[in-house]
Amino acid sequence: MSLDFQSLIVISVVVVNLALVVFFSYTLRASTSNRIRPLWSLVVVNGVISAVGVPAFFLLFGSMLSILGLSAGIFYLLVGSFIFSIEVPGYIHLTKHDERVLSYLEGLRSGIVKLGYDFEQYETMKTKTAKGSEILEEVKLNQLVNDFVEHCGRMKNVDKGFWTLMLGEVNRAIEEAQGRSKHPAPKLIELLSLSGLSFVIAQVLKTLG
Repeated sequence: MSLDFQSLIVISVVVVNLALVVFFSYTLRASTSNRIRPLWSLVVVNGVISAVGVPAFFLLFGSMLSILGLSAGIFYLLVGSFIFSIEVPGYIHLTKHDERVLSYLEGLRSGIVKLGYDFEQYETMKTKTAKGSEILEEVKLNQLVNDFVEHCGRMKNVDKGFWTLMLGEVNRAIEEAQGRSKHPAPKLIELLSLSGLSFVIAQVLKTLG
């Protein structure tokens, strides 16, 4: 009876986990954000690892563990799978992406400052904004920047009021990009931290490592 109940636990965990994987991978892949869309592949990898790992853990250790021990083992297996297949590579991806965004925005800010006292920088500025349209769209500055460039080109000079507004908006975008969470699932990390599980996970990984 105990073994049957253990089997039911394992099957339930695998089914629920796969359902979550399908849901989140589809949601991420359908996202319009270039920042988080690539994370869908990490969710799929996590699904494969957990779908294989949980039954394998049960077959290897199920007969030696109580229901509580089996449940705890599956829990830590799922957490470990999340950390190594989603959290770590996702953190690296988001960090690199945000560094690229920051690098572009800081360069754009520098170009705007130069344009303020040297209108000969206009063509350089125009080229830079055209090449960075994807990033500008991401930080919701594309329309404003395009209007600024178009306005300057039409005036053959810099509108100081518009220039000040542009500089302020770019600074705001830089601050927001710097403050972005690099965790693929920040809410989950917060829950783990509040429950104390993040400390337990850290200790388990320290022991294993």
